[in-house]
Amino acid sequence: MIGNVDLDLLEKTYQNASTGIIAIEEVIDKVTNEKMSIDLHRHLRDYQEIADRSKQQLEMNNAKVKEKSVYDRMMMKGNVKMNTLFQSSDSHIAQMIIQGSTMGVTQMTKLIHESKNSDGISKQIAEEFVKKEEDNIETMKKYL
Repeated sequence: MIGNVDLDLLEKTYQNASTGIIAIEEVIDKVTNEKMSIDLHRHLRDYQEIADRSKQQLEMNNAKVKEKSVYDRMMMKGNVKMNTLFQSSDSHIAQMIIQGSTMGVTQMTKLIHESKNSDGISKQIAEEFVKKEEDNIETMKKYL
């Protein structure tokens, strides 16, 4: 059984990956550049893998997995739609992805630093999330 610090780290990793999944699913069909679409599909798979691993660890420790509420999901989808309503160029979508990923990196890096007593697996998954986000930011820069 892992401690509360680890459960919190896993929960935040799961929430961040879930947010990324929702965001990419909302914009992926708007992308016209085939290479960018391939990159977004790869990143979507990364998010899904990290969300699945985080969720699995939470469930193995009998922790309740907090899914995003229908309201939160709809608000997020609405924000993405509003953000792409008048400007849906690949460059604008790349900028949106970079901004979202940067927020995820900032939040998770801060949480990792605050979680000094963290267990190996929860910290490993969180650090993997940050690394994949940083890689994604670099990948999306070429579409600006």
